[in-house]
Amino acid sequence: GVFWLSREGRGATYAFEGSKSQLGYAGGFLAVVSTDASAMHTVTVYDTRNKLIAFSGAFRGVSKVVCSVGSILVVCGDGKMMQLIEKDTPSKLDMLFKRNLYVLAISLARSNELDESLVVDIQCKYGDHLYHKSDYDGAMAQYLSTIGKLEPSYVIRKFLHAQRIHNLTSYLQALHHRRLATGEHTTLLLNCYTRLRAVEELDDFIRWEGVQFEPVAAIGTLRSAGYSQHALFLAHKHSLHSLVVEILHKDLGQATEAIDYVRGLELEQAALLMREKGLGLMKDCPDAATALLTSLCTHYTP
Repeated sequence: GVFWLSREGRGATYAFEGSKSQLGYAGGFLAVVSTDASAMHTVTVYDTRNKLIAFSGAFRGVSKVVCSVGSILVVCGDGKMMQLIEKDTPSKLDMLFKRNLYVLAISLARSNELDESLVVDIQCKYGDHLYHKSDYDGAMAQYLSTIGKLEPSYVIRKFLHAQRIHNLTSYLQALHHRRLATGEHTTLLLNCYTRLRAVEELDDFIRWEGVQFEPVAAIGTLRSAGYSQHALFLAHKHSLHSLVVEILHKDLGQATEAIDYVRGLELEQAALLMREKGLGLMKDCPDAATALLTSLCTHYTP
């Protein structure tokens, strides 16, 4: 093995097979000269930051390796000298992309402190690669890392097309937790919950104080999916009196409860609702509706 020592004590340890005759280090690259039974020497260059082999080649009779940042000189016994030159970062990344080594590409970009937008681009490429291999969970893990940088519609379209509703749900949840969701995202997430019959998750979502969305659209989505109680909760929560009455009366068939709700409102609100909804309530619950109308026209108190 190769052991790193400092004033503080022993550091990292790297296990390499074979007998080592020389070591050299510069700029994060460790050059190791190993020997075998023949006269040949193998020079292996390890990228210690990204944990990969950057170069490996056979040389006859290596007498010296000289390391500097970006370059390694290999001096052979016959007087020949070879120079190994570090490739630039774009060339390195291109080689890794061709081999589908995206994890290494991400590590390389980060260790070289490249712009975050480039890291996101690599994560997106990696997600696309996994998606085309039908590794949808792995692809989603990469796309989740791009939230806030990559346009959400790019990811959403993929998983709508693939009908991977569980993956799509996790992405939409993450958008809401990061407070980057739009009204369309909320409607789509509610549709996912209802299609999955994920009642517990739906309960938690509509009661979550941290989420901001268009309540009318959300209520419409829930009603159309048959989740009237959840829609009623949101209508109550956002004081959408007309929708409360409509859900109680039309969806739940509770005309008496709808009239009782109107009775709890101030005069102007109650009168407005009875002008809007009173005819239907009168048909289904004539005595209570008439009593409420009489009260509104005489001595009404909520």
